[in-house]
Amino acid sequence: MKKGDRISFLFAFIFFLTGILILRIFDIQILSHDYLSSKAMAQWRGVLGEITRGGIFDRNGESLLGSYEEKCVFISPKWLKDTEIEFLQKNNVLTKASSNEPKSIKLSDINLEITKRLIGKTPGIFLYSKKMRYGSSALATHLVGYSGKAGIEKAFNQILEGDKKANILFDGLGQPIPGISKDVSEDESWGIYLTIDSRIQSIVERIMDQSVKKGAVIVIDAKTGEILAMASRPNYKQFELEKYIKDEDSPLINRAVQAYIPGSIFKIVVLSAALEENIATLNDEFFCNGSAKVGGNVIRCSSYEKGGHGRITLKEAFAHSCNSVFIELGIRLGKERILKYAEKFGLGKTVLDILPEEKPGYIPSYKNVYYADLGNLSIGQGNLQITPLQAAQIMLIIANDGLRKTPLLVKKVVDKNGHVNQMEFKEKEAERIISSDTARKVREALEAVVDYGSGLFAAPSEDDFRAAGKTGTAELGDGTNHAWFVGYFPADNPRYIIAVFIEKGQSGPLKAAPVFRKIAEEIYFFERKVNMHFFSP
Repeated sequence: MKKGDRISFLFAFIFFLTGILILRIFDIQILSHDYLSSKAMAQWRGVLGEITRGGIFDRNGESLLGSYEEKCVFISPKWLKDTEIEFLQKNNVLTKASSNEPKSIKLSDINLEITKRLIGKTPGIFLYSKKMRYGSSALATHLVGYSGKAGIEKAFNQILEGDKKANILFDGLGQPIPGISKDVSEDESWGIYLTIDSRIQSIVERIMDQSVKKGAVIVIDAKTGEILAMASRPNYKQFELEKYIKDEDSPLINRAVQAYIPGSIFKIVVLSAALEENIATLNDEFFCNGSAKVGGNVIRCSSYEKGGHGRITLKEAFAHSCNSVFIELGIRLGKERILKYAEKFGLGKTVLDILPEEKPGYIPSYKNVYYADLGNLSIGQGNLQITPLQAAQIMLIIANDGLRKTPLLVKKVVDKNGHVNQMEFKEKEAERIISSDTARKVREALEAVVDYGSGLFAAPSEDDFRAAGKTGTAELGDGTNHAWFVGYFPADNPRYIIAVFIEKGQSGPLKAAPVFRKIAEEIYFFERKVNMHFFSP
């Protein structure tokens, strides 16, 4: 072969090899990219190979989960010298029975200092932070729920599910590769942003811990319908669920959206119906002798032992929660109109359609209410159930001049790609339930409840603002009663709706009303403090 032919052959061979190399690179980078990438990522396993999950935040972007980081150490004994293993065993970081398999260990403060002495001296020890989703400072635990099983965590599970991430890269033998593994801790900003205000939620939960063994509290912004706080007691911690599963007090139940007999807070609906239908006016006089007979049922008034309230106006009867007057009012209205207004106020159906635990309550059908039942129905007793959230919705309607604004719980959803969905959770067009004139008269009666009626203990202790509302003591037939108070403040310009329910709390006036007052006062003074700070020079 001539010299020129040899050179041509050499260039052709080089060109051929270059073509094969280019094709292989194209295959690796383009055609087989996904397959090879997944094979490479398969090496990321074990310690930090956890599924990330979107956060759950309040209206200001503050996490409600109480998340925190734990310091952990990943130890690979095969990378350690015998003297280093002995040092770790001597200081109780490793046991003598430990195998040569890599292991992750949660560190105490003492062990952390011990392991730090070996950092940088051996590739066999790697410190990292492990993010714990739920912590002891978590708020609104019943509302938030727990991973995929309850509450917001269940309702938005598909959105909250994330990808698998890891920070330790292993070789083919399962040993961490020194210099490549990194301690990376990321703050996730995607997830569900609620209307909850963690500052108000904290106030509510602290007061409930002091005053409510079993029950629920709802706080709603009267202007927007946004739910600012939702709490249930007894409480639980998401990171130790096993502890609560068999608890006889059922701490895992979200009592804010469970249904209970309403008692006299249902008189708000009956009064609204009577005024709207021109059955009576606030100044009409009635007579209470301490009891009322409907069919074969004799129902006592709270004034029974004193011989009744005597002559009393409708406004005064509402203020003092007179059963006799409201039974007469219910008879005048008839069961059809009472049930119609109960439905108009949103009872008998869920409020949010988001929380999987929310119950619709129960409003009996027309055919299942007999004349003898009318007395109990008129005062919120008998075959009738509502949720604390529905109670708050009733008051929201009254505070908004008879317009029903749908309570809102979610402000926006941000998926893991950063896409924001707000439109689905915007305020919807309000629906008129009663006239503004009727709503104004009901508010006048609600103010009387707190000024001189059964809600005296709901009145603020100072004259900084006034409140309005209605007490309820729901008899269960076994000698126990549920305690209710639902109201708003300030009375002249409603800003906050607060519903308080205490399971078997015995007395609405004595137990639920004071809880309302404490919460209202703390929110009022907190808001004033914030505003003073905001406007200060």
